[in-house]
Amino acid sequence: MVLHKHNKQRGLLLIEAMIVSAIMLIIFGGLLAGFKQSFDLISNSRAKLSALSLANSQMEYIRSLSYDAVGTISGIPAGAIPQVSTTSLNNINFTKTILVEYVDDDADGLGAADSNGITTDYKRLKVTLSWLSRGVSKEMFLTSNIIPRSIETNVGGGTLRVNVFDANFVPLPGTDVHLINKTLSPNIDVTRSTDAAGIALFGGAPAGPDYEISVTASGYSTNKTYVATTSVPNPTNRPVAVLVSGISTMNFFIDRLSTVTIKTFSTRSEVFVTESFVGTTGIATSTGTVVSGGSLQLMGSAPNYTAVGTAYLATLAPSPLSQWGVVTLDTVTPGSTGIKTRVYTGTSTLSLISDSVLPGNSSGFTANTIYLSALDVVLYPNVTLGIELSTSNLSLTPSVKEISVRYFDAKVPFGNFSFSWLGTKTIGTQADAITPVYKYDSAQTMPVSGEKVLSGVEWDSHTFSTNGYDVAEACTRNPFTVSPGTSSTLELLLAVNTAHSLRVVAKTSGGSPVIGATVTLSRSGYNTTYVSTSCGQAFFSGLSSASDYTIDISAPNFTTQSITNVSISGDVVQEITL
Repeated sequence: MVLHKHNKQRGLLLIEAMIVSAIMLIIFGGLLAGFKQSFDLISNSRAKLSALSLANSQMEYIRSLSYDAVGTISGIPAGAIPQVSTTSLNNINFTKTILVEYVDDDADGLGAADSNGITTDYKRLKVTLSWLSRGVSKEMFLTSNIIPRSIETNVGGGTLRVNVFDANFVPLPGTDVHLINKTLSPNIDVTRSTDAAGIALFGGAPAGPDYEISVTASGYSTNKTYVATTSVPNPTNRPVAVLVSGISTMNFFIDRLSTVTIKTFSTRSEVFVTESFVGTTGIATSTGTVVSGGSLQLMGSAPNYTAVGTAYLATLAPSPLSQWGVVTLDTVTPGSTGIKTRVYTGTSTLSLISDSVLPGNSSGFTANTIYLSALDVVLYPNVTLGIELSTSNLSLTPSVKEISVRYFDAKVPFGNFSFSWLGTKTIGTQADAITPVYKYDSAQTMPVSGEKVLSGVEWDSHTFSTNGYDVAEACTRNPFTVSPGTSSTLELLLAVNTAHSLRVVAKTSGGSPVIGATVTLSRSGYNTTYVSTSCGQAFFSGLSSASDYTIDISAPNFTTQSITNVSISGDVVQEITL
């Protein structure tokens, strides 16, 4: 009994110790958090006071200079003050940035409307001190106007005005405009930000040629002037000149950069599964029908054929499968007889595919061509054909000689090749003044995975091309339109390159693809038919160069079209609106 009581007391002491420890942890944890917060507050306050002291000191020094001496090295106006420097105070490292710029005061008119034609009315000074506090950037700044003691002067300079717009011609505030001039002495190298109207003014810029301008912002594209070089002998946007008392204006367009994911696949192959009724192995169940003489027909014989009979073919469940194609039937239907085909899905239990997915399916298709391209392969990975034979003359029977189902197997990722990514924007021409020099002409390598992510893509129309392969299918048009600030995907089916090929794109007047259209390409000695894919496309390769091809294209609910004298030389894309 004594031992039991002693153990009980030890257990209570342990619990009490744990409770006390938890309480102490809460108390001291709160105290430590408070101490840390107080320390951070004191540190930030000390840094701000130090920065303010340095800024005031720098400001007073600059204000003590003569008006003409207030300027920065390589800046506008020019002077002996560094634009960026480092200093320290109270064991804190600071970056000091000095901005001096001319101001065109609206009191006497702005720009060309200035009453005395001088847009350099006075100078504005901004001193910025920045530092790191626990890895976070902090800054503070002071500003002041520096007024000349006499009347304002343009000191032999002019004004450079830079307007910055986005892709939709909307002014862009807060963009960085970098201005350099390496031919003047002293050199010019200064950066300004555009105002709320998307304008950056460089008043008092020394007169002279060769002002180079570059415009950009974080996450945005870059636009600039170009100096003539061997790679760009004839630039379109050359450096600009500044004239005495003149205003030179330049317009630039930039916008948010985008990301494009390019996926390439090996060409899908079209598979044909045919039931020729040489036996009953292709029939799962039947009622009132028999296989006789290589065809499916009603049970019995004249004049006692069964009035109605059905047969369900074996379920077709391809793997891999990327798209269903077309069902074609070879039938004989004497007068008073008929054949209807319905499409089901499922394995253990068959379900009739609804009319909302396959219009006309519930009543049965009487045509010998049935388009299955609209079926989603995920929702309908398998199909079963139900054939209904009927006659109102028991001396006659309809018969089905053959049924063929077409489908496309899966796309296989394909890579490990070089390709070109070419935009349409140009920056000039070659020495012949004719051949364009493109802004974006990038050589890329497609990884083995068949997927390449291109980041920092400027809004434009870009074309994918590669030696050794043809584009057999591009659901999204190639050239590929990239909009500002978007993430998009371009999927391409590639085929081994042939000298001459044709890709037919069937679409509606609204631009939607026409799926399951029968596309026939023919000329003397050549006749080939394909069914348009889920992208509304059919690809013909290994062609001869000729100008007498004919394209015949038909699809349910569309008018059949025939295009003659089609010329094919190289890789041709023919868009046809049904």
